[in-house]
Amino acid sequence: MTELYYGTDEFALPEFHNRKVIDEIKMSMSAFDCMLPDDAGIYCSSDITTGKRFYYEVLKRYEVRSEDELREKLGAEEFKRVQTDLIQANVARGVEFAEKLRERGLINVVTPGPYFAKGFDQQHYLYLWEWFIIKKIYEVRFNFDWEYSNGCTLEYAIAARKGIPRFDHEGNRLELECAIERVEAAIEELTKNGFLIGKLEHNLGLMKTNQR
Repeated sequence: MTELYYGTDEFALPEFHNRKVIDEIKMSMSAFDCMLPDDAGIYCSSDITTGKRFYYEVLKRYEVRSEDELREKLGAEEFKRVQTDLIQANVARGVEFAEKLRERGLINVVTPGPYFAKGFDQQHYLYLWEWFIIKKIYEVRFNFDWEYSNGCTLEYAIAARKGIPRFDHEGNRLELECAIERVEAAIEELTKNGFLIGKLEHNLGLMKTNQR
């Protein structure tokens, strides 16, 4: 099994449906092994549960500063509905991004958004996709406004740690210094607007550890 750079299998929810989460993740990876050789894929990083839409169309609409405050204000059922609507819109955006890359002739393009595992939370998905990037991916493409996303910024840190090429949505090289500047600008903007962005700040720190 590949050793992860940042993830840990000490999950807050280690089991569901009488099965260990890590076993479910290993099963998913074995399926990916059937389809894609190691270091052969292009990974499309696009916001799913957070991102610019999350801050300015969801949190701002409900006048809250974070996901925790949103959950507390809406209650479990309404929060799930709002979150599901956001995820579906973001997944569609990510699929469109991947399709545009395929239309340009790129092959083995992987977009993680449509993948669904019943019972998984974000911690489980992040573990799975970090393992996938480390094992299967030779370059990563980042969708527009990636710097506002917790998942995308973590994936940038993973790709930088692996030392594989990173590109923006237009196909331009997205070097580390430029990427750091973009995330710093996003953090400054979100902070000025009163949002709580602890995970984004943490991921910026991970990105900076890759500086030489």
